Amino acid sequence: MSDPLFAAFDIGLVFALALGLAIWQLVALRRGIRRDRAAAKVDRGE
Repeated sequence: MSDPLFAAFDIGLVFALALGLAIWQLVALRRGIRRDRAAAKVDRGE
Protein backbone atom coordinates (compact mmCIF):
# COMPACT_ATOMS: atom_id res chain seq x y z
CA MET A 1 0.00 0.00 0.00
CA SER A 2 3.03 2.25 -0.19
CA ASP A 3 2.31 3.15 -3.79
CA PRO A 4 0.08 6.28 -3.90
CA LEU A 5 -1.24 5.31 -7.31
CA PHE A 6 -2.45 1.97 -5.97
CA ALA A 7 -4.06 3.75 -3.00
CA ALA A 8 -5.90 6.14 -5.32
CA PHE A 9 -7.01 3.23 -7.50
CA ASP A 10 -8.23 1.32 -4.44
CA ILE A 11 -10.21 4.30 -3.14
CA GLY A 12 -11.60 4.89 -6.63
CA LEU A 13 -12.87 1.33 -6.78
CA VAL A 14 -14.68 1.77 -3.47
CA PHE A 15 -16.32 4.99 -4.66
CA ALA A 16 -17.25 3.40 -8.00
CA LEU A 17 -18.87 0.48 -6.18
CA ALA A 18 -20.81 2.82 -3.88
CA LEU A 19 -21.96 4.93 -6.82
CA GLY A 20 -23.00 1.86 -8.78
CA LEU A 21 -25.04 0.56 -5.85
CA ALA A 22 -26.70 3.95 -5.38
CA ILE A 23 -27.71 4.12 -9.05
CA TRP A 24 -29.00 0.54 -8.94
CA GLN A 25 -31.12 1.36 -5.85
CA LEU A 26 -32.50 4.48 -7.56
CA VAL A 27 -33.49 2.48 -10.64
CA ALA A 28 -35.11 -0.21 -8.47
CA LEU A 29 -37.03 2.43 -6.49
CA ARG A 30 -38.31 4.13 -9.63
CA ARG A 31 -39.41 0.80 -11.09
CA GLY A 32 -41.25 -0.01 -7.86
CA ILE A 33 -43.03 3.35 -7.87
CA ARG A 34 -44.02 2.88 -11.51
CA ARG A 35 -45.31 -0.63 -10.76
CA ASP A 36 -47.34 0.65 -7.79
CA ARG A 37 -48.90 3.42 -9.88
CA ALA A 38 -49.84 0.95 -12.60
CA ALA A 39 -51.40 -1.37 -10.03
CA ALA A 40 -53.34 1.54 -8.50
CA LYS A 41 -54.71 2.46 -11.93
CA VAL A 42 -55.91 -1.12 -12.43
CA ASP A 43 -57.51 -1.13 -8.98
CA ARG A 44 -59.34 2.14 -9.72
CA GLY A 45 -60.50 0.81 -13.06
CA GLU A 46 -58.74 3.39 -15.24
